[in-house]
Amino acid sequence: MLPLLHMTKAILLLGCALVLVLGGCAGISGKDDPRPVEEVIDRAEQLIQSKAYAAAAHQYAIVIAKDPAVGRYYLRRAEVLERIDEDKDAFRTYERAMEMVPEDDPDHLQIMHRLALIDANHLYKLDEAEELLQRMPGTSIERYDTAAFLYYQASQYDESLNLLNKALERVRSDDQKALLLYHAALVYLKLEDEKNTFGSLYYSINNAEHLGLIRDIEQLWQEIN
Repeated sequence: MLPLLHMTKAILLLGCALVLVLGGCAGISGKDDPRPVEEVIDRAEQLIQSKAYAAAAHQYAIVIAKDPAVGRYYLRRAEVLERIDEDKDAFRTYERAMEMVPEDDPDHLQIMHRLALIDANHLYKLDEAEELLQRMPGTSIERYDTAAFLYYQASQYDESLNLLNKALERVRSDDQKALLLYHAALVYLKLEDEKNTFGSLYYSINNAEHLGLIRDIEQLWQEIN
């Protein structure tokens, strides 16, 4: 019996050691990780470059634990999670950001926008998306785009395109333009307007940087081809 007991303890210890390596058991929390934030970010970005998205998301979880009030860390982690279809985890990341990131953070509005879109596009939480819409500045691109997407979901395509065109007049970055054009492509697809569907999608593909948006564009491209 005694050798068997020792063997059982050894197996349990080995199992715990393996879990520790993977981040479980007692584990090292983000705050206890000895690396400075910038070093963890560098490692996460290296993993993204090699398309190791799940591992990169874990690194950004460490970054967030170290500095939980910075909006861009939540945005990047959720973006990576969206790339690998982990929409529920991305949703939880955005929700946590809404709790922890001050409203005067420059990325707070984008967090709200991304949360609204993942609600409306992937999790079908339309009521929550509408609540977030009401909190956005009245003439912001983020509000126009969110409202346009909700109009699209309600099959009100003219209203959707009208708001998307207003947003495109104010666009601030190529990636923002890509998101708006992707949403336009969805509307044109419903209208069976092949020329504008492919035209919008073509320009969206060539401007997109956000990993979640790239995932969505790829899926739409596969659907229409």
